[in-house]
Amino acid sequence: MLGRTLRGRYEIIKHLGTGFSETYLALDKDLPGKPYCIVKQLKPQLRDPFVLQTATRLFETEAQVLYKLGNHDQIPRLSAHFEENGEFYLVQEFINGDILSNDIIPGKQWSEDKVINFLQDILKILEFVHQQNIIHRDIKPSNIIRRTSDGKLVLIDFGAVKEIISTLKPNSQGKTVPIGTPGYVPSEQAIGNPEFNSDIYALGITAIQALTGILPKQLPKNPETHEVVWRDLVQVKPQLADILDKMVRYDSRKRYQSVNEVSQALSSLVTKNKLKKWQNTKIALALVFIALVPCIAVLVPEIRDKIFASSHHDSSLLTYDSSNYFLIRMKYPKDWITQKIEDRFTGDVAKFFLPQNNSSNSFQPELSVEMQDLQKPISLPEYTNSKVNEITQYSTSPRIHESHPAKLANLPAHEVIYTGKQEQVNVKMMAVWTVKDSKAYIVTYTAEESQYDTFLETAQAMINSLEIRESASTPPK
Repeated sequence: MLGRTLRGRYEIIKHLGTGFSETYLALDKDLPGKPYCIVKQLKPQLRDPFVLQTATRLFETEAQVLYKLGNHDQIPRLSAHFEENGEFYLVQEFINGDILSNDIIPGKQWSEDKVINFLQDILKILEFVHQQNIIHRDIKPSNIIRRTSDGKLVLIDFGAVKEIISTLKPNSQGKTVPIGTPGYVPSEQAIGNPEFNSDIYALGITAIQALTGILPKQLPKNPETHEVVWRDLVQVKPQLADILDKMVRYDSRKRYQSVNEVSQALSSLVTKNKLKKWQNTKIALALVFIALVPCIAVLVPEIRDKIFASSHHDSSLLTYDSSNYFLIRMKYPKDWITQKIEDRFTGDVAKFFLPQNNSSNSFQPELSVEMQDLQKPISLPEYTNSKVNEITQYSTSPRIHESHPAKLANLPAHEVIYTGKQEQVNVKMMAVWTVKDSKAYIVTYTAEESQYDTFLETAQAMINSLEIRESASTPPK
């Protein structure tokens, strides 16, 4: 294969590995600078027409899945998929970085904080994956890359590809090859019945490996319960150990049932840790305060001025009150323009944006509010799935960067941050939505990508001020 050019475009320059498929590093000769790309070769071993027909159909279906997944910033894009000379090829984005198996090694123990940050990063990616009704099925250190350009973790080598290959390459008994890596695979996946929390198990095992410095297959297990026995191998806070234990329970019914559950448990743990650190510093802060009393006395006029400035800032906010049909109230800066829409057919309520100025920036930041009447009662996770699908399917060049739980109008909500194009301009968007009484409420902040952070604090304050009134008589706060 070395030196061969596929489709007259992808020049194979290096063989990277053999596993479920042959993997090569290639040059994309059609693009400026001939950037690197990854080529996976799927070679059928059986020439039975029915098997090939099934494999072709599965190849097309799973290629669409991989293409859809590539809309997330921390998942490689699928650039092309094609068949040539009876062999199947997938071309994916090349990720320049270090695989995590170079950092999670035998004998090396990660700190608790590092493990928590790792879990939170991967859980955000997994939440997006599961929203697409996809199970990764092979989470392990060698399938995670820390990208050189920004230090973010990238999840690679999805089981979707392996499902195609297991169909093309049955074992000697004619059965399909199980997907996953021993040590990281939970019992239900090992017998061919993976569940969404099978990924949670694999991620938990990876975290335990990072904490203990011990390979998964070498971790002791209780011979009766089959539970992983690891707490005595490393000093770890009981709260984190409890979370990891629940992630890797042998019985999938006793595990966390969703990524969101794990994320909430970790967030609660982080909050408690911060509170404890704060309590430990109270005495020191009190002593410092006593020492600074004379200085504070001198600075009283300045403090008073700042309080006045803050009060003046509050008075510069205006309140948007929608009609009794939409029952939405929001605060906004008085120098922002309000466009009252309140269209019952489209669900558009209002838009807030900065007035055009004389700068070169033709795309002005805006914040829009929508209310959608739902055909039937629907849960927040169900609506989130449909909304994320809508973003990935109908936005121009979408790339999801974050997808995680949030709050809106004091209700459980979901937030997605993504980039795309509008009017040929690279834009960045933050969409937050919640569901209440068979209605969905959506607030979206949009700005030119280079200006996104400039107005983010203002947009966040506006979003946080959103109220959903119970009735027309509800007074402003």
